[in-house]
Amino acid sequence: MLIKKGDNERAIADYTEVIRLNPNDAHAFNNRGFRYFKKGDNHRAIADYNETIRLDPKHALAFCNRGKAKLKIHERSGKADIAKARELNASICQ
Repeated sequence: MLIKKGDNERAIADYTEVIRLNPNDAHAFNNRGFRYFKKGDNHRAIADYNETIRLDPKHALAFCNRGKAKLKIHERSGKADIAKARELNASICQ
């Protein structure tokens, strides 16, 4: 599996293809956002998390991930995202 190998570029390309085939796949957007986050591309990560949340407003992990990415770029609203993630699922974002 590419994620275990840490091949962010290939994983991003694979998730981009999944999204091309199914532009309503919230999980693919979240997963691609995570790969961008791991690369340090927080702005692209946030854009993907935004799309995840648009497609699935109760996607707790996307709120958690977006919160962490926002905090990395010193955006205070990241704390609200983390709180929302915990509200949706108490075990998320510990």
